[in-house]
Amino acid sequence: MISSADRRPADSGDLRIDRVRVLPLTLPISNSLRYTQGQVRAFQRIIIELSTADGLVGYGECRGDQLRYTLLAGVAPSLIGMDPYQLEVLRWRMAPQGLVELFSGTVAVQSYSAIEMACLDLIGKATGRPVADLLGGRVRDEIDIAGYLYYFGETPEQDTEDSLLASAHDVVDRYGFATLKYKCGVLDPDRELRALHRLRSEFPDHRLRIDPNGGWGVSTGARFLSICRDLGVEFVEDPGATLAKNARIRQLSPGVPLASNQAVASLETMALDQAFGAIDIPLIDLNWYGGFRASMIAGRMAELLGRDVGIHSSMETAISQSAQLQLAACLPNLPYASDSHYLYLQADVGERLPITGGRMRVPTGPGLGVTVDPDQLESCHQRWQETGFLSWDNPGEPPATLPRW
Repeated sequence: MISSADRRPADSGDLRIDRVRVLPLTLPISNSLRYTQGQVRAFQRIIIELSTADGLVGYGECRGDQLRYTLLAGVAPSLIGMDPYQLEVLRWRMAPQGLVELFSGTVAVQSYSAIEMACLDLIGKATGRPVADLLGGRVRDEIDIAGYLYYFGETPEQDTEDSLLASAHDVVDRYGFATLKYKCGVLDPDRELRALHRLRSEFPDHRLRIDPNGGWGVSTGARFLSICRDLGVEFVEDPGATLAKNARIRQLSPGVPLASNQAVASLETMALDQAFGAIDIPLIDLNWYGGFRASMIAGRMAELLGRDVGIHSSMETAISQSAQLQLAACLPNLPYASDSHYLYLQADVGERLPITGGRMRVPTGPGLGVTVDPDQLESCHQRWQETGFLSWDNPGEPPATLPRW
């Protein structure tokens, strides 16, 4: 196996892209994961691979679906001959501010972020420096990781609560997590409140956070927040689906910080929230916010507004997981454990990133610092050729509408 991350730095004075590949992937996971909107049966990502004439390869990644794939495949030929340092020109070509604000340009922003990631990976490899150094340097070498807790699709309905608690004990024992994130909004609220009480009882010293993905109405959200305050829950993420609804929920039941990567999921919505005052903790996601540079702006913007930030997870391979670690290393106002779905991934695109003592070390190699195995990458791409893009909808049911309760 030859890793481009191990190659000798090239002369970075004339770094040009001469080959582009866009590779959708399907990656198996240990269990299907239930959300308020449906169910995830595999992780699906799109990898963009940028190569130079002297053999350097840069990798970027974003969520896998037909819209992003169509845009990236269409843009790919125009990247030939591009200087990867010239990112602002590319941003204005793909995701200009007018497109983002007027036409809900989330797909364009996320597609651009994958290309920017690959370009910074290339620049880091050309200069022999990790991406964190290109962002201004790290303030920490290890990142605390939250243990994600889900209801599994394979679990009989009557066993869901016991299965959730067993999963919590398993991930704490295996990975040493000190923070647990309970993905709720799936079952009747009374059942989920019982599960939350059990989590607090069985993990009295752990930080707990919950995320119903906007699945609750105002009354249910306010009821949960009052109980979360009594249980010492660290924060509640998106109890409602919109800024207005979250503002109303916190008005009715103050005292628990609200986090978001739905109602607030971009620089634009961070700015809009100044009118609502709904969200205390923006959960920054490299893809959703438009790449490394925009995410650093988001962190600084939050700092100026007196807010801390967290890191959101979008079901990453080692490529994006490394990218999230590089970003987290550079954000001073990050006091929370970062989200990560990485523990559920059963196949990756290369060398696994370890989770030890509830933490992940920030890679120190050039670029993203991740070792990509071309054979494993191709295997995940072949799996996508068999599955195509998958729906999150529950089989035989109409798409979920919010709020559910």
